[in-house]
Amino acid sequence: MTIDRLKKQVAPPFIKLKKSQENFFSRSLGFQAKLALAVALIPIIALTIWYANHVSSEQQRMHQAYVNNHQLILEFSSLKEDISALEKAQKNNHLLNSPALQNSIENKWKMTHKRIILLKNAIVETALVANWQQVLSLVPIYDSHLVSYKDLHNQLSTTEKLFHQALAMRLAAKRANISYANHWFVALLLILLPVFIMISLALIHRVTQQLYKVEHTLSRLGDGKYSGEIELHGSNELSKLGQKLSWLNDELQRSHAQKDSFLRHVSHELKTPLSSLSEGNSLLQSDDIGILNLQQQRIVTIMGTSLTRLNILIDDLLNYSAASHPLHQQKRKALNSLALDLQTQFGTHSLSHTKHIDWQISDSTEGLPYMPCKLILIQLINNALQYAKHKVQVSLSVQNHIATFSIVDDGVGIESSELAQLMQPFFRGQHSHSHSGSGLGLAIVEESVKQLKGNIQFNNVESGTHICVQFPVEGSQ
Repeated sequence: MTIDRLKKQVAPPFIKLKKSQENFFSRSLGFQAKLALAVALIPIIALTIWYANHVSSEQQRMHQAYVNNHQLILEFSSLKEDISALEKAQKNNHLLNSPALQNSIENKWKMTHKRIILLKNAIVETALVANWQQVLSLVPIYDSHLVSYKDLHNQLSTTEKLFHQALAMRLAAKRANISYANHWFVALLLILLPVFIMISLALIHRVTQQLYKVEHTLSRLGDGKYSGEIELHGSNELSKLGQKLSWLNDELQRSHAQKDSFLRHVSHELKTPLSSLSEGNSLLQSDDIGILNLQQQRIVTIMGTSLTRLNILIDDLLNYSAASHPLHQQKRKALNSLALDLQTQFGTHSLSHTKHIDWQISDSTEGLPYMPCKLILIQLINNALQYAKHKVQVSLSVQNHIATFSIVDDGVGIESSELAQLMQPFFRGQHSHSHSGSGLGLAIVEESVKQLKGNIQFNNVESGTHICVQFPVEGSQ
């Protein structure tokens, strides 16, 4: 029972703290940034304001100390002049023996006595006060004939040194106060700046982490991984972006499903009647149903050509759809196995006396995405065979986790003005009008190369065209 009670007492504050943290981090990034900067900057600003006010007041005190010291120095100088003047007046009075002058001297000594007391009280320093006391003992108040001017001058000289030292010490104390404030300011600033930097780095790290989440999610959508939930938690902006990306994920998933369903229906609905039309056209071309006249043979030939083009177009559309499938869904085969399938498919060309395929294949056991690579090579080799005069050279290799497909033909080459449009679907160049095709071949190649995160280059060689495809294989990505 005691443990359960303890848990009940401890758990609620912890849960409340956790919920308060979640509520804080679920707010907008702008609010979090402002609050973090306020927490970091307010102490620095307060410290700066305190330092500025403190230094300003200390400078005012320092200025006042300079003024007071100057006045005290002037007062001390006046005191020395007055004593020298009294000494001369006393000597003159010995000759004149004037009662009025003597009375004036006595009054002057009384004023000098008061001035000494004021100077003594101005700086309360033990040694200096003791010296001033000795000076006062030598100053006559009632009988000026008893004064010893020599002793008085000597004592004033000693007192003057201590007096100037006391003034210098007072100024040094003021300077020490300013230096002390400077040291405190620097020390506190050195403490607060790392705190400010740590808070800024924590905020940057949090923003960066959220950007990494967004980047990872977008990369996942770009790779066609539409299954699974998109979870973006954190700031208000990130949560809203996560909701929009979830909607986009659902839309892309539905769109791809609709496209695959559409292509399946197209292949079924078009292939079935197309097969019947091809069989009917073959029957018309045979002699089983009778001999056709020239006009009928011409119509049947046009029908056969159109059916062949339609069949090629449907196959290219299906291949174009297959090329856009996500890379992680593709099965993999080694380069040698892929090359063997291609050599088998294009084996009939090796029997031709007009066009020959020269295969150059390096040994590699690394697995390559089978369908994109096969589509790339089939389309490029088919194009090369159509335009080549005598020979097509096919080089396949994998080195340093980079796959390279190189196809070189000795045909007419590619017009430089057509390079920008070459990869567009259904585009056919000026040299392609005498050849059959749908204009989707290079578009299929481009889509497959994108899936492989590679690049393709077209170069006109001395006689013909050189096409090079390169992409990273799994393990280097």
